[in-house]
Amino acid sequence: MPLSPGTKLGVYEVTAKIGAGGMGEVYRAHDTSLDRDVAIKVLPDAFATDPERLARFEREAKVLASLNHPNIAAIYGLEKSGDTPALVLELVEGPTLAEMLSPSPSPGLRPSSPPEGERGKGKPLPLEEALPIARQIAEALEAAHEQGIIHRDLKPANVKVKSDGTVKVLDFGLAKALGPDLSDVEAANSPTMTMTAAATKMGVIMGTAAYMSPEQAKGRQVDKRADIWAFGVVLYEMLTGRQAFGGTDISETLAFVLTRQIEWTALPTETPASVRRLLRRCVERERKNRLADMSMARLEIDEADAAPEAPEAPATASSSGRDRLTWAAVGLALGALVIGGAWAISRPASDPPRVATRFQIDLPSALPGAGSLTVSPDGEMIVYGVQPEDSQGGVELHLRRIDSFETAILPGTVGARAQFFSPDSQWIAFFVGDELRKISIVGGAAITVADATGPVGARTGAWGPDGTIVFTVTTGSGFLRVSADGGTPEPLTTLDADGGETNQSFPVFLPDGRALLFSSNAATGTNVDVISLESGARRTLIPGGGRARYIDTGHLVYSYGGSLMAMAFDPTTLEVSGAPIPILDGVRTNDAGPFLSVTPSGAMAYVPGTASGTALQLVWVDRSGRTTPVVEERGDYSYPRISPDGEKLALELDAGNTFDTWIYDIGRGTRIRLTSEGDSSFPAWTPDGTSVAFATRPQGTGAGAFDLAWAPADGSRPPEVLLEQAGLQLPMAWTPDGQTLSYSTFSADGVAIGALPLDGEPTIILALSGSPGNHDISPGGDWLAYESNETGGYEIYLQPYPDLGAKRAISTGGGRHPVWSADGRELFYRHGDEMMVVDVQYEPTLTTSVPRVLFRGAFEFGNASGLNYDVSPDSQRFVMIQADDDTEGGAPEIRVVLNWVDELRRRFEAQ
Repeated sequence: MPLSPGTKLGVYEVTAKIGAGGMGEVYRAHDTSLDRDVAIKVLPDAFATDPERLARFEREAKVLASLNHPNIAAIYGLEKSGDTPALVLELVEGPTLAEMLSPSPSPGLRPSSPPEGERGKGKPLPLEEALPIARQIAEALEAAHEQGIIHRDLKPANVKVKSDGTVKVLDFGLAKALGPDLSDVEAANSPTMTMTAAATKMGVIMGTAAYMSPEQAKGRQVDKRADIWAFGVVLYEMLTGRQAFGGTDISETLAFVLTRQIEWTALPTETPASVRRLLRRCVERERKNRLADMSMARLEIDEADAAPEAPEAPATASSSGRDRLTWAAVGLALGALVIGGAWAISRPASDPPRVATRFQIDLPSALPGAGSLTVSPDGEMIVYGVQPEDSQGGVELHLRRIDSFETAILPGTVGARAQFFSPDSQWIAFFVGDELRKISIVGGAAITVADATGPVGARTGAWGPDGTIVFTVTTGSGFLRVSADGGTPEPLTTLDADGGETNQSFPVFLPDGRALLFSSNAATGTNVDVISLESGARRTLIPGGGRARYIDTGHLVYSYGGSLMAMAFDPTTLEVSGAPIPILDGVRTNDAGPFLSVTPSGAMAYVPGTASGTALQLVWVDRSGRTTPVVEERGDYSYPRISPDGEKLALELDAGNTFDTWIYDIGRGTRIRLTSEGDSSFPAWTPDGTSVAFATRPQGTGAGAFDLAWAPADGSRPPEVLLEQAGLQLPMAWTPDGQTLSYSTFSADGVAIGALPLDGEPTIILALSGSPGNHDISPGGDWLAYESNETGGYEIYLQPYPDLGAKRAISTGGGRHPVWSADGRELFYRHGDEMMVVDVQYEPTLTTSVPRVLFRGAFEFGNASGLNYDVSPDSQRFVMIQADDDTEGGAPEIRVVLNWVDELRRRFEAQ
C-alpha cells in the first residue's frame, strides 16, 4: 500500500519515498520519539491476506532484529500500515555498491538492456577501495552466520557505502522471512522466483539470478555457503566491473551460474594471489569444496591488504578450491593492517629490524580459564595453569622461561586463578580460595596478601609500579586496592549506576601508575574505560572493546568480538585517536575472555581456537565411544538436554554478547528460538516434555543475577518467571510428577540445592560447601544424586529424597555432573575425560556397583555451573559437545610471538 508524506505509523512520520523493489516500497520517515530518521519498508500486499505467512515473517523479523553489528543495517521494529506489515530499518545514507559499479555518471541502476557485448559490464573499483569494502561485507556475513542467519540475497544493490567508508549490508535474511510465494515482483531482482508456474511450493529459488549459488539455482536447501558464493561473485564484480554470470534473461543467467566458467583473465593484473585464491574458493560449484567459513575470507583479505603480493598468473578455469591456509599465513595475520591505521614504532633508524619469533608450547591438558595464561612484563616468562592428573581441586601454576625447554611447577598454587605479575617480573599474584596471594618466581611458600572473598569467576587484578595491587572480587562493585606487602583492602572505584554499569574488571596500570585501564561491563555490553587515579575522572575509550593492554609503541591492544585490535593512545592525555587496526584472529575464547596475554614490550602469547565457540559440534556418542553428528552446523553450544521422548533437544546457543535457549527437532533438523531477550540458559525439560525451565537474567541486572522461568517448548507462549530473587538460580531437574523444580542457588550464604513447588514457596533442602550444586533426581523421585567437593575433591553422593537421610559416596577418585538413566537403573557421571557408570538396584535395599568406565573422549563435558551432556531415554547414546581438534578440546598449545611490533612496522612501510 503506497504511503504519502505525512502518513504516521506509530511514532514514525513518513517524509518521502526513496525506493522500491522486489521486497516492497521504501520510505524515509522521522522517529518522533527518538528524533532520528529511519527507513520504512512496506511489504507486498500479499502479506495482508495470508495470516500464516504474516506470522512466519514476524517470527523471522524478530530473529533478524537480534543482529547487532556495525556492518549490518539494523531492524528497529515492526509496524502496520493498515493490514500490511512494515519494517522499521536503520536509514543508511550513501550510494549502493550497484550504483558505485554502474557506468552511468549519475546514481541509478544499470540500463535494463545494455548493448550486445557490454551486457553486465560496469565500472570496476580500485583494489585499495574494493578490499576494505569486501572485508566489511565479510565481517557482516561472518557475524550473521555465527547466529545461524543466512542473507540469501547478497548483491551489490544490498550493500551501501557511507561517506566515511563504512559498509552496511541491507535486507539481511529477508528472503527467508518473506517466503516463497511472491508473484507480483520483478523476477530479475526478486529475492524469490519459481522455476515454473506450477512450482510455487516446490523447487523455489531464493536470490537474485546473477548472484545465486548453484544450489539456489537448482531450488535446493541452502546454508551459509550460498552467501559465500555470492560474496565471491560480488567481489569479482567489484574488481572487474562485470557480472560473473550476467545473461540476457533469467534463463540464460541461471544456465551460466550452473555451467559457465568465470573469466579469471578479467581480473586486474595487480590482483594479489591471496585474493585470486579467495575468489576461486568462494565460487566453487561443488559446495563441499567451497570455502566453509567467512572468517577465512577475512583472513585472506587481511593478508592482501597488509602486504600486497606479486600478482599470481591468471587462472583460466575454476580450481578445486581445496587450498588451505598454512601456519605461515596464520602468522602473517598478526601483521594485518587495514585502511585508516598505522603503527608508530619509534626505534632509531640505525637499529637493525628484529626478526619476529614464533613458537608453541604443547600442554598436557586443556586450559581451564582465560586468566590462566600470563606473560611477564619483561617478556621472558610465561605462567599458565595446568590441571594435575591426580587432583580435582583446580589447576596449579607452571612457569616456563622463554630461553628454556624446562617448565617449573610453582609449589602451593593448586586452585590458583587469574594470576598477574609484579612490574619487575619477580613476583606472581593469584587468587586461591578466598585469598589474594603472591609467590616469588624462584619458588618458596606463597604469601597471603589480602582477603578476597567472592565468586571465583569475578576476580581480576593488576600490580602497580608503586606496589599497589588493584583487584575485584565480585560483580556489582568497583575495584579494591591493597599494598602488595599485605593489609586490609580499601575501595578504589565505584560503579556508574546512572550509566547502568554492573561490573569493573581486568584492570591495567598505565606506565606512570597514575591512571588505570579497565573493562566496564553493563547489560548493554562491555567498554574499555580509563580512570585517573589522581582526579577520579574517567571516560570511555573504546565502546564494545575489552581487556585492553598498553604497549610501548603508544597503542592500546584490546579484544573486540573475536579479534585482537589496536588503536593509537596517548597515555598523557588519556585519549585514543585514528582508526582501529586488526592484529590477530583465531584466539580461543570462553565466558571470561580470550586466552591471551600481551606485555608492554609487545611479547604475546595466546591459545589458538575460535572467538565464540563456533567450532563446537553436537554429537551422539554411543556406549563404546563412537560419535556421529546430531547436526552438521557448528556453533557455540552449551548444556544440551534431551526431551523425555528423545525427539528434541533444548540447549543454550551463544550469539556473541547474549545467549538464548533453543529447541532442536532432531528428526527434522529444524530449530526454534525459545527465548529472545538474551541471557537465558540451563534448560530443564518437564517430565511430560511440554515445557522447559531455564535460568534467565533480568534486563539491566548484573552477571550474578538469574531468575527461574519456564515456557512451552513449542514457543506458543512467552516465558513466565517462576522464581524472582537476587542472586543466581540454576534449574537442574523436575520431580517425576512435574510439580516441583529443583535448582542450585548461589548467594552470600553459599551454595545450596533448593526445591520450588509450582503451587508453593521455595525451600532449601541441602546446603553444600564450596560446590557448584550440579544434581539430578532419580526417575522414581526418591533419590538425589549430587556432586560436592567437601573432601577437597569433587565426588558423587546419593541421599534419599525429599526427606534427606544418610548419604553414601558413589564415585571413587573423583566425579562430576551426575545424570540418571530414564529407568533409574544406571547413574552416569564424568571423571576427567571418562564417562563413568554405576549400576543401581532397589530391592531389597538400594545397592550400587563399583563405578566403571564406559568410554573416554575429549568432549566439552561441563564447567563449574552446568553440564554439557545428557543421556537418551534408552540409555544407549549420549548427546555431547565436541570441539574441532585444532581449536578447543584435547591438549591445546600456547603460541608465543616475540618482536612482532617490528614486523608490523616493516609490513606497513612496505605498503
